[in-house]
Amino acid sequence: MLTVTIESNTFLKKRLLGSDDLADSEKIFIPQGQMPAVSQYAPDRNQHVYLVLVSPLTAKDGTTQIQQVYAYAPHVKIEGDETNQITKLPVAYRSQLDNDQAIFGPGWRQCNTTSNTMLADYLLDGQLTQMAKEQGYPEPESVYMRLVAKYGDTIDHAAQTEALRELGIESYFSYTLSSKDLLLSLNAGIPIVVGFAYKGSGHICVIAGHDPIKRGWLVHDPYGTRHGASDSYDVGVGGEFDLYSYDVMQQVFWDQGGESGWGRIVTSVKGKATGLPTNL
Repeated sequence: MLTVTIESNTFLKKRLLGSDDLADSEKIFIPQGQMPAVSQYAPDRNQHVYLVLVSPLTAKDGTTQIQQVYAYAPHVKIEGDETNQITKLPVAYRSQLDNDQAIFGPGWRQCNTTSNTMLADYLLDGQLTQMAKEQGYPEPESVYMRLVAKYGDTIDHAAQTEALRELGIESYFSYTLSSKDLLLSLNAGIPIVVGFAYKGSGHICVIAGHDPIKRGWLVHDPYGTRHGASDSYDVGVGGEFDLYSYDVMQQVFWDQGGESGWGRIVTSVKGKATGLPTNL
């Protein structure tokens, strides 16, 4: 069980807004020093954490009971074994820069195809890699991109969805993911193909883990090593399990409009449900 120590007078909030923007039925005043019991937590946007209380608490209106809340991270201290659990899925890293150019042109525009290749090859236990060897291709992207091309361009999320479906992977691309959604997928053993802000066009990578000790997310970036939230890269260098801090994630993932994350949720693999929701 987790324990949250309130280190400054604060509000626990039903929605991720400033307390002045919430009705009394949507916020709980908690004085400094209290220690509400918490069953689940996840880092979230704008220096907040998402908390599930063991028992609901009464909102400021004196009537409404709230159990799922957001807290301003600097006002709380979270302790418990769950806060130190690092998730790191053994996803094989692929670079987009050495891809076959016959289908989608130069590798610099193939981040979506390469990221979905990493996802599919992991979920299918290396099936794409094996197919590439059997068909005489040097890499699994060469197999996967030919499936994508049947439905559209590499940048088309709908085409990626259909290509994955042909491999037996049911999924959808969401524009409203929260941090708890990312953790839900990782805890189910499913990496998340995500869209990051980059220059004017965006960039697609894979979140393969989470490190609450270092306060960051582990990212496979098929383009190389990104310098924080900037548009600067060590192109073709590193990119495997790069640590994206919570601050960087706020800038490149959630601050893309509506403060919602963009990413692919997998609902089943070869007919077996993953347990992830269909409407995130």
